[in-house]
Formats: sequence, structure tokens, C-alpha cells
Amino acid sequence: MSFENLSATWADEPLTDPDATADAVDLMVSLGDRRRGTFTILICDPDDHYLATVAIELPATFSLDSSAAQLCETALHPIIPAVHTAPGTALVLVLGRPGPARMTGLDAQWARAAGTICAAAGIRLLGFYVATEDGIYQPALTESAAA
Repeated sequence: MSFENLSATWADEPLTDPDATADAVDLMVSLGDRRRGTFTILICDPDDHYLATVAIELPATFSLDSSAAQLCETALHPIIPAVHTAPGTALVLVLGRPGPARMTGLDAQWARAAGTICAAAGIRLLGFYVATEDGIYQPALTESAAA
């Protein structure tokens, strides 16, 4: 996955293909964002086309905390009312973090929290991704999906 794979018209195409979305995530979440730890929200229109990006820096200890759900909820709290002003808006959520390519427990907690929060808020979640210096991947949103 690499932003170099994106077509010149990628923003005119829906972010429904996981590979193309991973390439867009690679473009939007810089290496600095990944090293610092960020929660990035890609906002899409009702046709799932990219509109904007919001990046929120996470506390330095976020990967050590057991409160992934609380941090995710805090980060999404100001976004949810804004999304509700434009019916049909969809989100792609990204945990940018340092460390190994996969931290199964941490990544799964964030993915589950994101899925639960978006479902409860009535927001379409197009995908949840993890971006590290080693690449982009998509953990399962639910425990049953991981089985």
C-alpha cells in the first residue's frame, strides 16, 4: 500500500475499495503523524468520495493506556455533531502509531471502539485502518470478524 498507487483522480472515486482506501490513508497520515501517534478522520460525502481530513494528536502514553475506547470516544466527540449536520456523511478512521506493524490487542481495541461508537451515533464507517512506519493494515472491527 502506497500513496504512489493513487490515480490522479482518486478523490473523485469512492473510498470503498480497501486497497485504494489504504493508499489514501498512506497519503493523509504522514510518517510524523505515525511517529507521534494520531487519530485521523477522513470525511467522505454521501457517495463515499473524500472531502477532508482531521488529525488529532494522541497523548504520548496512548499505546500503554488500557482506555482505547475512551480515547476514541473523546476524539470523535466533536466530530459526531458535525457529521450529523450533513446526512449521509461517512468516515474512514485511522490510528497512526509508532511501533511494530501489528499490535493486535491495541489495534483491535481501537477498531472495536470505532465501530461501536459510529454505529451508536448512526454514522457510516467505511473502514478502520492502522498506519505505522511499516505500512497500513485493516484490523477486524469486531471480535466475531476476527474469528
